[in-house]
Amino acid sequence: MGDLYAVLGVRRTATSNEIKSAYRRLARKYHPDVNADPTAQSKFAQINEAYHALIDPERRKTYDRTGAVSSTAYARQTNSASARAARRAYYQQRADRIVNEWLQREREETRARGKAVYTTVTLFVSTFFAAITAGQFPLTGATGWFWRALLILFFVIGVRRLYASLKEHFDRYTYSQPRISVTRPVRSPSKRYKRSDALAFVILGYLISVGAGILIRLFMESFERQPLDNATLIADAFLYALIYPPIAVLIVDKMYSLNQNM
Repeated sequence: MGDLYAVLGVRRTATSNEIKSAYRRLARKYHPDVNADPTAQSKFAQINEAYHALIDPERRKTYDRTGAVSSTAYARQTNSASARAARRAYYQQRADRIVNEWLQREREETRARGKAVYTTVTLFVSTFFAAITAGQFPLTGATGWFWRALLILFFVIGVRRLYASLKEHFDRYTYSQPRISVTRPVRSPSKRYKRSDALAFVILGYLISVGAGILIRLFMESFERQPLDNATLIADAFLYALIYPPIAVLIVDKMYSLNQNM
């Protein structure tokens, strides 16, 4: 097979974590399920054999000392075609399980990331359009009691859904700033974003969406023969931006969930 360290692309002084990391990287690249190249299968088999020889401390010591992957007794055993085939099948099955688990985690992460993007974009875009259309779809007055009750019901359900979605995304991608302690070391966060920064992003994005919608609506009203009072228009814009975005998030979230389950 040649130099096992070269097969994995690591130094002879590499740690077990470095060997595992190199193996995962090469497995994602050469696994037959993700690589259609005809040579990928043989390359993947070499990667498997190199990994299992170097990850075992005793076999690695033997290889470093003798240049062989195992002791003489083990070498005699593996010289038979049936033993090599059984060992390769075992390693292949184990590698398949590792890669399949990795692919499953990647799919779950992609779905979660897509859901977070859909929720955030829907919230901002619907807030923007709600502020622009303030007053054009009356919430009270001419609207009948049935439609007002239905609107309130959808609003309540939408608020609960929006809160649950944001909490899910915050729990998955953000961390709370740990308290500084002189007795306990501060651990590095495993998540990417600070929770306070994410919350500030959502609030700031919401306010910018409302403000942009109000400015455009005021500009549009300047061309009307009977423009609405600015104070009334701004109050309506904030009311619409409060009522309609949770409903829009509820609808888009349901559609996204149905699409993922199909």
